[in-house]
Amino acid sequence: MKNQRYLTQNDASILSKLAEHLLRLGEVEINAGEELIDIISTSVILPINAPRKDCVSLYSTVSYSPYNSDEKRSITIVCPQDANPQLALISTLTPIGLALIGRKVSSTIEVELPSNRIEKIKILDVTPLDSAVGELTHS
Repeated sequence: MKNQRYLTQNDASILSKLAEHLLRLGEVEINAGEELIDIISTSVILPINAPRKDCVSLYSTVSYSPYNSDEKRSITIVCPQDANPQLALISTLTPIGLALIGRKVSSTIEVELPSNRIEKIKILDVTPLDSAVGELTHS
């Protein structure tokens, strides 16, 4: 399936709890909780003993470039409470976080930006949590 998402069981659990919390709040005009539920329900949930290192997961560092550009950007997708844009720690609830989570390296995806703009990006590389944790904890 084109642009299929792959979530670890742990990520699916965390995103599910986050979605439940957001749905309870229910005050947001566009509720990210509903989008998270959609992402979880349409993703392939990976067995605990078979994680994919080529897919974007929580706390993985993602390198990407805008489509048809040589510019390379890197961010780490994190839970909202750990977000810090100055350190390139981007919440999974941001448009780019929602677009990237679960996607594979080499995928080209569309990110819905504010003011109804859409940016296409290509995922170049993913550094999984186990490799990225040292960078986060030793900064």
